[in-house]
Amino acid sequence: MPNISDIIENYILDKMGRNGSIELSRNVLAEYFNCVPSQINYVLATRFTLDRGFSKESKRGGGGYIKISRVLLDDEAKDVIFENVGDELSYNRMMESLKRLKHEKILKEKELNMISSALSNEALGVAENMDFVRANAFKCVLVSLMKEER
Repeated sequence: MPNISDIIENYILDKMGRNGSIELSRNVLAEYFNCVPSQINYVLATRFTLDRGFSKESKRGGGGYIKISRVLLDDEAKDVIFENVGDELSYNRMMESLKRLKHEKILKEKELNMISSALSNEALGVAENMDFVRANAFKCVLVSLMKEER
């Protein structure tokens, strides 16, 4: 018998369709499945990740809406984002990836400079685990850039 997380995940996937996106309210879903909102947060955090091919955008207000979109990336983009970046990313490794993406004409110089500034050690200096934060933020930025190109 499937657990509640599996049921919620399948419901969201069914509503989303094959290549689409969906906007959901955490509270409405929690009510529908008769569970606590933290159960919805758990499903969103573990089942709808970049590694699994999804991007999420939170919409503040109105009870906590979230937009989930399926991200279709080619194999090379997936390699750069997930395998090369990993769970932690130093500033130097990030710069190597940015330079590669610029060389391959995925990024422009201005985008490279903006990303490197926003994810610099100085900008993330207050983060407890800055390399972990940088890796997650870097993945999100790259997915966003690649969605815009399509």
